Amino acid sequence: MAGALTASAKPASRDVTIDVARGIAIVLVVLGHNPALAGAAPGFVDALFLFHVPLFFLLSGLVQPSLSMSAAVSKLAHRLLLPFLIAALSVGALKLMTRGGSVEHLLAGIAWGTGQTLPWSHLWFLPALFLAQLTTQVLRKLPGGTARWAFASAAALLVVLSVPMAMGPDMSALGFAAPVGLPWSVDLLPVCLLFVCVGALLQDAPALRARVEQPLVVAAAVLVFAFSLGSRTDLNLRVFTPPTLAVFAAASGCLMALALARALTALRPVAAMFTTVGRHTLAIFLLHVSIQKALLAFIVVPSSTLPRVLVGLATAAVAVLGSLAVSVAWEWLLSHRRARRMTLPAPEVAS
Repeated sequence: MAGALTASAKPASRDVTIDVARGIAIVLVVLGHNPALAGAAPGFVDALFLFHVPLFFLLSGLVQPSLSMSAAVSKLAHRLLLPFLIAALSVGALKLMTRGGSVEHLLAGIAWGTGQTLPWSHLWFLPALFLAQLTTQVLRKLPGGTARWAFASAAALLVVLSVPMAMGPDMSALGFAAPVGLPWSVDLLPVCLLFVCVGALLQDAPALRARVEQPLVVAAAVLVFAFSLGSRTDLNLRVFTPPTLAVFAAASGCLMALALARALTALRPVAAMFTTVGRHTLAIFLLHVSIQKALLAFIVVPSSTLPRVLVGLATAAVAVLGSLAVSVAWEWLLSHRRARRMTLPAPEVAS
């Protein structure tokens, strides 16, 4: 599996907790990008932003296998960069036709590949994940076993705490608002690697993972997260402040999500629901923002808090289910085409 956003059939030996955690993570992302919820409960949305993206990076490290570099580049490019390019070019072309603009500026923004330059801002995550996972594959070639992940995590943490995130150059002449960051969000690589390497550490040290999911540790994580609510995180906008408190918030939030996923595995219907969602995270990730915005454009959103929250939850649910339906239909179409090709008679060879 290339990463936490890629969908694939669950191997027999796969820990179902990971699939449940992926489902939880993408639901949190959908909720965090819902405008109605952001207006009605900004504190709740701010709390989600503290850890939902770091959680995806951690999960990608937790499931990523060791591959040769050529296989890693090919697999990651197919599963992350290809959807990135297809989505960015398709949405960009649609915006050019409906809103006007410059093809050169569109292509420059896609090549730069950050949230402020892309036609869909959330697409920044895919090239960033590609770079983080490719770097992790390089680290896997180094000796040291689990110690290398502890060292890499510590090194990444040191950079995160001591080096400010790059705001990037002034690209307002091309119509891009600041901060654009560096191409493919390479300036975010330290914070991304921090959580990917922690995930890889938990993958290679199952005893450690079992310990961090113990009730007392989870209770401590809840307290740390509550203490860290004053921090702010929005990696797309290069916000991760104050860094120490933001790291505490992200780490404790990830731990709570893993513990919740473990607990939900005992509730089979709930676990099955999140597992299904978790196997289609890429489609949900790509489509959820547009579906929610389209729905809210046709709905009179009430001004009072509770009805607004209910509208937000309802539109988020529709976004998840609609994206899931598109993903399932696409997979059926691909499997149907493969089955047809397999049943076609071989062409006759002229003698």
